[in-house]
Amino acid sequence: MLVSTRYLQSGVPPRCAFCGQPFPLVDGQAQAWRSSGGAYFCSEFCADDAEEAEFRSHRSGHGELRFAK
Repeated sequence: MLVSTRYLQSGVPPRCAFCGQPFPLVDGQAQAWRSSGGAYFCSEFCADDAEEAEFRSHRSGHGELRFAK
């Protein structure tokens, strides 16, 4: 789900949970993709990559994922 700054809650990190890049600005507003798990990403591609990494992590049995700092 794509959300813009007017919908972003305070306390939401200003950077992508996967790659660490700041959210892109579109018409002067930051936009982010929110996953069903509540994490925010800079694009649908990072959201998909994070989902894939989580799936692989669970299948291999290697604990939690580590996203960008």
